Amino acid sequence: MSPAARQAVVAASADRWTRIQQAAGTLAALGTLAVIVFTWLSIQQVDNEHALTREGQVTDRYNAAVGNIGEDSLEVRLGGIYALQRIMEDSARDQPSVINVLSTYIRNHAKKPKPGTNTPENPTSDIQAALTALGSRNPSHDSTAHIDLDGADLDDTDVNGTDLRGPDLGGVSLRGADLDGAALDDADLDGADLRDADLDNAALRFAALRFADLHGADLRGADLHGADLRGAHLRGADLSFANVRVADLRGVNLDGVNLRGVILDEAGG
Repeated sequence: MSPAARQAVVAASADRWTRIQQAAGTLAALGTLAVIVFTWLSIQQVDNEHALTREGQVTDRYNAAVGNIGEDSLEVRLGGIYALQRIMEDSARDQPSVINVLSTYIRNHAKKPKPGTNTPENPTSDIQAALTALGSRNPSHDSTAHIDLDGADLDDTDVNGTDLRGPDLGGVSLRGADLDGAALDDADLDGADLRDADLDNAALRFAALRFADLHGADLRGADLHGADLRGAHLRGADLSFANVRVADLRGVNLDGVNLRGVILDEAGG
């Protein structure tokens, strides 16, 4: 074999060896990729299984809690309310349902008493617990749900500093209630009884307070920007340093109202 032929054979052999090495490298890379893909799919499957397990556990907890709040025992009902509060903390998906359940519970168990009937001391511990649960939720998880306590008897309840933005509180009785610093923006409080209520520094921006009874209410520093107070009763109320910018005060008698620091020229109506 001539030197040239021998050199050609050697070159061909080297080229085959190079191709074999490249093929082996490609197979190794594909094998590694396959392992990575398999591992990722396995992790995803485990995560999905865990998520389904968690959802199932939350559903079981929810059903048990709803069952408990229908019991005769106050202690059992309280346990159900606290369980629903915890579910709102753990599951954003279930929060709208919990809001509806707790709102219905309050409306059904805090009805205004009929004249001449004996009523339990206000507020009962279960009603207070349900209000606290609603006020401590994360509003960003509400979705389309809203708090509906229309017509409930919530006298002397304590919801100071809580977030109750946008609720339906039309005709509700909150006499003597502690709403100090509460967020009640966009609330429907038309016709509500707020006599002697503490609304010090409460946020009531664009709230509807038409014909609400605020006799003797403490509204010092309250934010009533854009609120609709047409026909509201404010005799004896303290509105010192309240923000009434763009608020509608048509038909409001301000005699006997503490208006220290209030700029009425900025009010609407």
